[in-house]
Amino acid sequence: MGFSIEVNGEIVTHNQAERLGDRSFRLVKDGYHLYPLDSKIDIQMEENKPPFGTAVITKVEWSSGRTTLFYELVSLSSVN
Repeated sequence: MGFSIEVNGEIVTHNQAERLGDRSFRLVKDGYHLYPLDSKIDIQMEENKPPFGTAVITKVEWSSGRTTLFYELVSLSSVN
């Protein structure tokens, strides 16, 4: 039995990320998503908005139809 997976090259938060530390965040997304680990990738609030910085994903968990990302914000280009 298979399942669907989406491959992503950037993080889109939809304002749902939870701050865990100074630069550490957790984001839970519905469905299964595949992201590059240990590489700088763009992070943005919405698909149609420009990136506000870059992040490095340190851990990805798949469980119960959800993907949980743990990432570190490494640069911030805009706060808006």
